[in-house]
Amino acid sequence: MLHTAPFSSPLLSILHLLSSWLLLPGYLSFNSLMCGFRLLSAEFPWQHWFIARTVFVSPLFALLMILTSPLSALGWTLRMMTSPFRNPFVYCSSPKASSPDEIGLKTKFSICTTNLCLLPDACARFNNLSDGYWRAGEIASRIVASQRRDTRTPSSAHNSSKRPENLTPPSAQNGRPNGGIHGETPYNLRSRKGGRPAHQPPRYALPPDGPIPTRREQFTHTVDGSVPVEREQFSHTVESQFPEDLDFLCCQEVFDQDATRRLVAGLRQHFGHVIYDPGRWSWSTNLWAFHSGLLFASRYPVLSAEYQPFSAARKQDRWAAKGALMVKVFLGRTRDGQDAVGYITTTHMQSYQGPFEILPRQLDELTTWTEDFWRRTLGDDVIQVFDILCGDFNFDNMSPGEKTAREHPLMEKYVDVCKDAPGRDKPWTIGTELRQCTFWESSISTPEKLRAALRSRRAQARYLLDCDVTDANMDMVWSVPEVPGEEAEVPAIAGRRRIDYVMYRSDGGRGDVSVEKYSLVTQLARLTDHIPVCLTFNTAVS
Repeated sequence: MLHTAPFSSPLLSILHLLSSWLLLPGYLSFNSLMCGFRLLSAEFPWQHWFIARTVFVSPLFALLMILTSPLSALGWTLRMMTSPFRNPFVYCSSPKASSPDEIGLKTKFSICTTNLCLLPDACARFNNLSDGYWRAGEIASRIVASQRRDTRTPSSAHNSSKRPENLTPPSAQNGRPNGGIHGETPYNLRSRKGGRPAHQPPRYALPPDGPIPTRREQFTHTVDGSVPVEREQFSHTVESQFPEDLDFLCCQEVFDQDATRRLVAGLRQHFGHVIYDPGRWSWSTNLWAFHSGLLFASRYPVLSAEYQPFSAARKQDRWAAKGALMVKVFLGRTRDGQDAVGYITTTHMQSYQGPFEILPRQLDELTTWTEDFWRRTLGDDVIQVFDILCGDFNFDNMSPGEKTAREHPLMEKYVDVCKDAPGRDKPWTIGTELRQCTFWESSISTPEKLRAALRSRRAQARYLLDCDVTDANMDMVWSVPEVPGEEAEVPAIAGRRRIDYVMYRSDGGRGDVSVEKYSLVTQLARLTDHIPVCLTFNTAVS
């Protein structure tokens, strides 16, 4: 069943709205109070002003929080009473949305997944981000603009294609970067552990300035100096804009309610069908706090959808109902009059699991849910065109501490075009998680600059996390390894922690999926700490 409102009962909707208004003064006071104790790296040049503001203004916010605590307690009680009756998600469709008959049953589709980090400001600041409401509007605006490229002026089109200068990362001295950088941060400078020694030639290297090799080009580098690297049958690129005619968008960490509303309103200009706020509220699931943060946007109508929360979570993830959102979309009709459908599952898994094996348990549940949803909703006279699994999995394919997760049977059921084998990625792969402490440096401040940085191995080593994780924790995003002076000296593990996936199931339909392009998109530079991942693929059904 597709739910078009948070509650089925008008009375429950009114009570829930009342609880929101009662909680608002206390929430704003607490959020403003906590923001004063966590500076962004871009705010460090004015840290003395922020410290003074915190000293004099924080007591006022603390007093307001105390004075409004009775209202907060009443609002929290109403929230706990109404939340168990809340629908598991909200589905909205635009009356102006094109129907599948108008679009036609295509043979080529594009899908993108991205973590947007739209958290309350007090939480987002731990990721070196803030102002989620503004970022939500800017994210939606940039995505929609990328789908309307013919509306850009010639000058803007020219400027977006210009190659920026100064592509090499700044050098570091005494733990602080040199050069014209906006938002310097006193992060930790460390040496990389593991990987090959710096004096050895790299196993994998990407050309610093030229395009990433496509299916028409072949890497001339070899593995261990003898085994040639096979060329791909699809292109793999770094783009400064999202693919044209983007069909599906899967987002994670869309938590803040105001930001969610603004994001949904903006995305509906291109995506006529959106599912947001999936979650289940209880003490055992999320401590009555945040929903799953998942969002699904589609140009095609949704026939069926289901949300399931993970039963295992630790640390900060106990406050969120992380899980999986499974969707069945209607793609059109074949020449024989049969309905063609596609299956898409998006998820956000445990972050910073540490020594606890939470991820394998969540992968077990994900396997069960996707199989069960497929069996219950497919139907006999329907053609399944594709089955896609995507999202933020919070583990990569190469880190030694995440071996159990990457070798899970689910990761073999779905095809990851970047994976050569369990524990080894293909030589051209690039990480998708930015180092949060270098987030505000001017070298990656625009989509074009970030794109140029991702095409340089030295810049990748500075701005992206390494795939050498043994114990995933917050410390790894607030330290910067020493960057070698030459491209050829960059370790193979540097900048290649790839935790955002778009995978397809090879036996997931009669569409005979063949990948046309895998791309990383930099259009959301400075708006999120993840690199969006896009997959364009062809099917045989028409």
